[in-house]
Amino acid sequence: MQSNIPNHNQLLPPPFPVEEQEEWEVAQVLDSKLRRGKLWYLAEWKGLSEDPERKTWEPASNLTNSPDLVKDFPSMYPDNLGPNTSIV
Repeated sequence: MQSNIPNHNQLLPPPFPVEEQEEWEVAQVLDSKLRRGKLWYLAEWKGLSEDPERKTWEPASNLTNSPDLVKDFPSMYPDNLGPNTSIV
């Protein structure tokens, strides 16, 4: 990954295996939105430097290994959509 600092590459921490697949660890859930009727979360990834690639929009189905972060999201951001939000 390229860094914003000239002549400096950011080394990523190694992904950890989850059910025979490598997966990055979520540091926190920052936002939510509906995309084509499905709930998506803005996830911040652990161990990455402060750059735009540290945060990505992920469907809720991609955060199954971070259930506590998803569950706690509505209490931290009550105006945003959460896992128990009605999409009617």
